[in-house]
Amino acid sequence: MKKMSLPRISAVGVAVAVAVSGSAWAFTEFEAAFVPEDPLARHRILATSCKQPRSFRRIEIKGGTKFARAGEVFAFEPRVIRAKRCEEVEIILENTDAVRHALMVPGLNPMFTLEFTGRGVKSLRFVTPDEDITLEFHCHVPTHEKFGMLGELIVGKGGAPTPVKATVGPKRLFEGKGVVVSIDARNGRLIVDHEEIKDFMAPMVMSYQVLPGTLLKGLKPGARIRFTVDADKRAIVGIKRLAQ
Repeated sequence: MKKMSLPRISAVGVAVAVAVSGSAWAFTEFEAAFVPEDPLARHRILATSCKQPRSFRRIEIKGGTKFARAGEVFAFEPRVIRAKRCEEVEIILENTDAVRHALMVPGLNPMFTLEFTGRGVKSLRFVTPDEDITLEFHCHVPTHEKFGMLGELIVGKGGAPTPVKATVGPKRLFEGKGVVVSIDARNGRLIVDHEEIKDFMAPMVMSYQVLPGTLLKGLKPGARIRFTVDADKRAIVGIKRLAQ
């Protein structure tokens, strides 16, 4: 059975039980995992949704502190979900906490994100790719994933994503709009609360590298901006201030 690597919560590995398809159980450990400085690296496209689904499935997921295990603060239940290839999936997410939680499938194109603040239930649909692949899902609220809120979506037989070969071609540029949250001029980084960036990223608060760093000059928190993301450089390469 495939072993799921989760970020380390403490220096000592903690054995946890992971529910698989609601019946079988597998055991894994929290292990040290490389977390890239650039969060865009974790949001690269791994698979693309089918245009026409061939079946439908409804999956109920709960999220909150009550599902946390030893060494965790938050968690999803179940932590492993399964779907067929080219299947339309309706995720019914129950937030059992008073805080904001989100369920994101970052490797899927278009990216799937369902989030809300406070106790309640919401649902949203996506379509799986036409390939056997295992994708991660997690809560993208800062620190929640580190504290245990992540899992796996197994499509078909599952498996590692097919490596993407490097190609030489035109730049992949995407345009976004958002509000500046904070600026780290010293390290050339910008945190922006942005709208959906079509064909690239769901609406969220994200930290971006800015190239060149001089684009940050004069920028202040609260400013509304239009920006250009170079997907290959995984960086913002253009910023234009918008009227407030």
